[in-house]
Amino acid sequence: MNCCINCFNSIYLKSIIDSYNEKGKCNFCKSDNVSIYLAKELADYFRNIFSLYEVDTKSKLDISACIKKNFNLTTDLVVDNKFLFKSIFIDEIEDFNHLFENQVSSNIILQEVTKVHNIWNDFKKEIKFANRYFASNSLNFEIFKSIIQSSLIRDINIDETFYRSRISDKIGFDKNNMGNPPKPELATAGRANPKGISYLYIANSLETALYETRSTIFDYVTIGEFAVMKELKVISFRNIETDPIYWSEREDIKSYIEYLPFIYTLQKELSLPIRKKDKTLDYIPTQYICEYIKSLGFDGVEYQSSLFAEGYNLAIFNPDKLECINTKVYEIENIKLHHKLLDNS
Repeated sequence: MNCCINCFNSIYLKSIIDSYNEKGKCNFCKSDNVSIYLAKELADYFRNIFSLYEVDTKSKLDISACIKKNFNLTTDLVVDNKFLFKSIFIDEIEDFNHLFENQVSSNIILQEVTKVHNIWNDFKKEIKFANRYFASNSLNFEIFKSIIQSSLIRDINIDETFYRSRISDKIGFDKNNMGNPPKPELATAGRANPKGISYLYIANSLETALYETRSTIFDYVTIGEFAVMKELKVISFRNIETDPIYWSEREDIKSYIEYLPFIYTLQKELSLPIRKKDKTLDYIPTQYICEYIKSLGFDGVEYQSSLFAEGYNLAIFNPDKLECINTKVYEIENIKLHHKLLDNS
């Protein structure tokens, strides 16, 4: 029985199937003239994921529903997920029949998910109040490094352009005054940089840069256009799609389950806007992570803008790799405020 690239959401699996270089009709999603692969040849990639589950008479889900809920490995084009999984394990079906014939659940997944909720809080507590410079008790940095290096690296080419904004007067700032703080003592603490270490914060678009400045009506804002002069290699916390199949093949699927939510939490923390009530201590956890990423040789981190849903920002560790090539002054003419009522009862 043949499956195809349209059966799976996993980019890792798609690349394996596509590299086989055989076209045909899929027996599971009915796609025709697509890259196909013998389903039973994929058993090695799924075995460790299936080993997470056990028979549970109290559960309301079968194995295919659990896999869909926990990992979302298959697409909606697949007519019968259980049929696909049975075909994958056809040569060892006796070892997995108990999962296919009963309702199942996973205590391991529940345990790891419960555990992960404490990892970020434990890390913040340790780095802020116990081990400021040598944190190790609450976070396994080797696992963290494996996750970011396996799937979160983004290369930025020299033809890409970014923007930085500063509130100004009508005359504005020139190109030489649009970069990062030139003197270490001028660098205040941010989400990514510690006080005294100067990073360049840039946005993907003019509009994102305007939002990040948090300018108000009738303000003048100078926008600097930055050209990438040398290729950058950054860790991107946008559109996180770490692939469970990759971790399953490495027999490290538990690390995936445990640390992926930590990555999502880090993404949210980096995206939070700086607030007047924030304390310097609040930035230390994300600063530490960014300094660790810098120590691995990366040029910066990329994260979603919390002020403009369609935009994203970068904190660049090596500002010399970009150059401000142009500046323009804008006047803010209108502001739209979206709000929600807080339930303080």
